Amino acid sequence: MKKFIRIIKYVKPYSGYAALNIIFNIVSIVFSLVSLTMVVPFLGLLFGTVEMVHKAPPLTLSTKSIVENFYFVITQIIDKYGRVDALIFICVLVVILFFLKNLFRYMGLFFMANIRNGVIRDMRQEIYHKLLILPLSYYRERKKGDIMARITNDVHEVEWAIMNSIEIVFREPITIITYLVTLTMMSYSLTLFVLILLPVTGIIIGRIAKSLRKKSVKAQNKLGELMSLIEETISGLRIIKSFNAIEFLNTKFKKHNDIYTRMMLGMYRRGDLSSPLSEFLGTVVMVIVMWFGGRMVLSNNPIISAEVFIAYIVIFSQLITPAKSFSTAFYSIQRGIASASRIFEILDAEEVI
Repeated sequence: MKKFIRIIKYVKPYSGYAALNIIFNIVSIVFSLVSLTMVVPFLGLLFGTVEMVHKAPPLTLSTKSIVENFYFVITQIIDKYGRVDALIFICVLVVILFFLKNLFRYMGLFFMANIRNGVIRDMRQEIYHKLLILPLSYYRERKKGDIMARITNDVHEVEWAIMNSIEIVFREPITIITYLVTLTMMSYSLTLFVLILLPVTGIIIGRIAKSLRKKSVKAQNKLGELMSLIEETISGLRIIKSFNAIEFLNTKFKKHNDIYTRMMLGMYRRGDLSSPLSEFLGTVVMVIVMWFGGRMVLSNNPIISAEVFIAYIVIFSQLITPAKSFSTAFYSIQRGIASASRIFEILDAEEVI
């Protein structure tokens, strides 16, 4: 976690872009949530389970006032044009809201690109400057191929594993919390039941991610050995040919290459498990919620109305996507932290004069 926080510190010069990214993401979440919660009044008025509002209520900033005014608008459309036109109005409004949601989502990504590329540029520049001022003894004690692997492959891994996931890490928790607050307002008891189930899935995903990080460290170290062997081979090619050691070195390289391939194979298999596993666990939780909430609706004294429960399920289903993205990003960050550890070994090396 400390290494991840250290990487986050590189974002400080780009705090303006980060603020814009957060603002646009929050606005995008709000538009998404509003479009989903419109299911409740629409179903209530369309099927007659909610009384129509024929008189405009006072407009305030409270949730109740906004909902009642929306009921009034839908009632006016139903009275003048009928329920079919009211349906068309709702559909058009949902399309507009989703368009705005995705527009602001793109704007968030637009400014995130400046942060992602700027941080990697600064990190790469800092590593190069460090290499220039380190004493020559540092290079005698370490293999050049391993150093090259840290500058190239490890920086590339940080770029793809961490910087590509950093927006997800900050955006999806906001999305999840916003949705959970809305679900709590719709049904406190049902949301409490959900909050009991979610930590179980988080523990399962966390255990797999922890093992992925260990495998990633070993794989990156093995890649450094391969790079070192290649560098030594090219530097000493004249001697290798003179002593007819081609087959010996070829066998040695094949051995290291096979070990590295097996490591990467296991790492990719564990990483690829994140998306389907999180989706499956999310689906299981949703089915359990449907069963538990369905009993609340079908009981003799319904705790929650049918239209509110349908809207609850619609909003809850949207939690699966951010939860899935967050778990995938969590896996990627574990891989990136392994590479970041190797980079920070260079940056933290002692500068002996």
